[in-house]
This record gives sequence, structure tokens and C-alpha cells, in this order.
Amino acid sequence: MKKVLFSLFLAFTIVATASAQEESEHLTFKGIPIEGSMTEFCQKLRTKGFTSIGRENNIALFTGDFTGREATVGVTATDDGKNVFAIGVLFDPSGEWNTLVNTYEYYKDLYTRKYGEPTVSKEENPALSDSNTALMAEVYQGTVTYGSAWEVAGGDIQLSIEKSSGLYEGLVLIRYRDSQNVEAKIKSDLDDI
Repeated sequence: MKKVLFSLFLAFTIVATASAQEESEHLTFKGIPIEGSMTEFCQKLRTKGFTSIGRENNIALFTGDFTGREATVGVTATDDGKNVFAIGVLFDPSGEWNTLVNTYEYYKDLYTRKYGEPTVSKEENPALSDSNTALMAEVYQGTVTYGSAWEVAGGDIQLSIEKSSGLYEGLVLIRYRDSQNVEAKIKSDLDDI
């Protein structure tokens, strides 16, 4: 399971470095600015009650309470660990389409209440029937597009339904990306090529 979580967050890291815009302040996660070293950020996360469950390269995983639900939180930093630039929140996988959609809709409503209408939102499951099997088959095949994004002060927040590692299972993922630090990561990566 841990290997799968690291793989999900590694894929997220690649997506997170695709675009960024400079902002004057840092995005926060649970009141913690997304900045500083991996060590510093992880220590602050521990003080919020999160428990470390592993670390691999530039990704650290934790479990803990997020809005009253148990979640896995991934912290992503630059390769040298000096600059945290993204946070991901994963909820438990489910084989039930209604569970995934209800969780997604709940968080979409919360973020919309706080940040206004999403900058982008697309919700489409191309299943030909409303049966759970058909709907989850589309999730498993990777053909579902269920996502919303908010551009906020300091970065962006993305909410989506994603395929998980289980057969016919999906999960809800929330991504926080700090604009300044994503841009710093991109500049560093550009220097490497």
C-alpha cells in the first residue's frame, strides 16, 4: 500500500511542476505555510497531530485527521528536500461510485464556500449505464474526468476522483500547490536539462 501511495504522489509531483505562476504569499495547508524544508514542514505537520508513515526520496507520507476524516497526507519537496512545494490529501479508496461522488461533492462545496466558484470544473463519467460496476469500470480504465480547481492567493487547490491501485477502486485526492515553490522547482529542473 505504501509503495502505491508513493507512486501516486510521484505522479502528482510530475503534474505539479507542469505550470505555475508567481505569487507574493505562500499557500497554506491546515494553517501551515507551504514553504521551508521538508524537515521543518513535517515537524509542523506532526504538531497538528499527523503521524509519519514513511518517506521515500522527496515525498513524506502521514496519516491524520483532515476535516474529521482519516486521510493520508503527502508532502512533496524539491529533490534536495530544501523546499516543500506541494501537499496531497488522499481519502480511503472505495469501490462504490456513490461514495466517491459524495466525498468529491462535499469537498467541492467546502472549497467553493471558502474560495468561490472553481476556476475550472469538469465532471464526467462516460459509463453507458448507471450501475456501480459500469461506473467503477470507467474509473479503473482511467476514462473518468472528475475534477475542480481553485486559483487562490499563493497557489492553487485541485480536487479530483482518481483511479487507485485496487481493482475497480477509486479515491478522492486534494492537491495544494504553492506557486512560488513550484516555480522554484521548475527553474531548478530547467537548470538540470
